[in-house]
Amino acid sequence: MILSSTIYDLLLTECRKDRRGKSISVDEYNQVIEKVNLELFADYYREFEKNIESSDTLGGLKVFHSPVVLTAGENNTVAVGTLPADYYHIIGKPKFISGSTVRWLDVVSTYEHAARVTDYLTQATATHPYCMIGGLDDDAAKEIRVYPYNLGTPSYLDYLKTPATPFLDYYINNTTFNYTWLDADDTAVNIPAGYTYRDGTVGGPAVNIDSATVNFEWSEDDLPLIIAKLMTVMGIQLPDEILMQAGTLNENKILR
Repeated sequence: MILSSTIYDLLLTECRKDRRGKSISVDEYNQVIEKVNLELFADYYREFEKNIESSDTLGGLKVFHSPVVLTAGENNTVAVGTLPADYYHIIGKPKFISGSTVRWLDVVSTYEHAARVTDYLTQATATHPYCMIGGLDDDAAKEIRVYPYNLGTPSYLDYLKTPATPFLDYYINNTTFNYTWLDADDTAVNIPAGYTYRDGTVGGPAVNIDSATVNFEWSEDDLPLIIAKLMTVMGIQLPDEILMQAGTLNENKILR
């Protein structure tokens, strides 16, 4: 885990804070890091499980044995379950557990499902079930579709999740304009008199807020790549061709 405040402070240092002032406000930073976080995830996902190193890099985003409640759907021809909100990609095979019995579900494509369901020898059974990923529920969440429909519930899923969106929460001194960073998961933090919270709330003895800070889920080894990506974005925004080139060059060297 890397603190969101650490990334921000380091970014200002890399951008030569003494010459550029803040260079990027905290609110601008919060917008940029969402994009950079997803870019980093996409870079790593391209190499996912091609070797041990790639498995290591995304290992913290693997979720194991996550229960999925199934309900009968489409005239009792399929059991449908909603995938977790942070689901990105299935890993391994889902399974159904009943007492000491474990049934592993093959994951098939839509075309393969059509071929299986029309052939008596390959149709799904309680002994040989299978599933498809696809479809959206009423809340636009992705679904899993399990055959046969009466296998039981819950089934269990191993999956790769999307990384949490980083965010840096703060309050600011009304006189010195110095920032105070809020730690992730802090609750009922008092905003003192003479300070203003991020959303404009004026501080006082009875003003308490819950921190919205979310730290990066990446490891310390990923810090240089995060900074390189941020420098590239900063070079575009300032604009500063040298800064942008430095960020791009560093990123290419790290990913090579």
